[in-house]
Amino acid sequence: MKKLMFMTSVVMVFFLIPNLQIHAYPFEPVDIEGHWAYEELDQFAKASLVEGYELSDGRREIRPYQSITRAEFVAILNRALDLKKVEGGTDFKDIKGKWFEESVRIASSHGLVYGMGENMFEPNRPITRAEIASIVIRAMEDSIDFSKGSAKRFEDVSQHWALDAINQASKVGIIHGVSTTEFKPNRNANRAESIVLIKRALDKEQRNAPTEEYLVNLIHQLSEEWTSALETKDYEKLKATQDRTTGYYEAMQSISISYDIKGMEDGTSVEYDITTPKQGYAVHISNRFADVKITQGEMERTVTFPYERNGSNVWTSSVSEVGTYRFYKEDGTWKIYDIQSQEEDELLLY
Repeated sequence: MKKLMFMTSVVMVFFLIPNLQIHAYPFEPVDIEGHWAYEELDQFAKASLVEGYELSDGRREIRPYQSITRAEFVAILNRALDLKKVEGGTDFKDIKGKWFEESVRIASSHGLVYGMGENMFEPNRPITRAEIASIVIRAMEDSIDFSKGSAKRFEDVSQHWALDAINQASKVGIIHGVSTTEFKPNRNANRAESIVLIKRALDKEQRNAPTEEYLVNLIHQLSEEWTSALETKDYEKLKATQDRTTGYYEAMQSISISYDIKGMEDGTSVEYDITTPKQGYAVHISNRFADVKITQGEMERTVTFPYERNGSNVWTSSVSEVGTYRFYKEDGTWKIYDIQSQEEDELLLY
């Protein structure tokens, strides 16, 4: 689990205050370390696409091995696809007044779910692996090219109602099966399997993906806007940088900014000089997720305090911008939800 080890730009202290960690609790589930699906579960938690279960101490669990209901799956899928309600859909009788009513209505309006007869959705029934394959294929039919590849020859799906969807999903690598010959279509899916299948599908979407240059430029813009706002003590501009972030990084950035503003109000000032220009490349880009690795980039940061600290009121340090910047497209805007710095236990904040 990443420690909250901020290098806040104005206060200039490494913060290892225990109660700050609670702000990370919603984004750092305690039960996924070492899990085979850790990477996908961590990304969905950091991007606020899965909320998990809150414990008595405020921490969260994903409960990856637990079965997932039809309503829970639809809610996560809607968030991942950033779906909004459109005209149409089915008015299911068994969802009214429940927490999942809006999610199911949205999925139905997009033709992703059809119900189980007699106007019933059966929201609390565990969803099967076949149902997930079918829903995911419907969701991605316009954004993934299913014409390429070869379907896996699962022996247990030849007469199954979801055969076409299972074949389509296996052709492009969204599903792999429980073995080379079995898919287990009627087995209840667990929460980890569901999130992995959604993430694999999202990673296959390429038709509307941004360019590498565009994403690298977004990183430049965040850096320039944040440091400029600190130098000019422009509090509103500083707060506006949060429009470029979401999820985990936005929450941690908010804490950093609050310390920055307090320091500036107390008379502290800061200046930045670029010593090594940023360079980087895209590790992965799809329609909704992207990872960009910055391989070099460093600034010198000079902080002037209104009082002396250790015999001087000026303190200079280096800020490395090297790391992996993780993006998610939210409400049509590409936003950073995590930055994995070159130091494993540190979070890059200006």
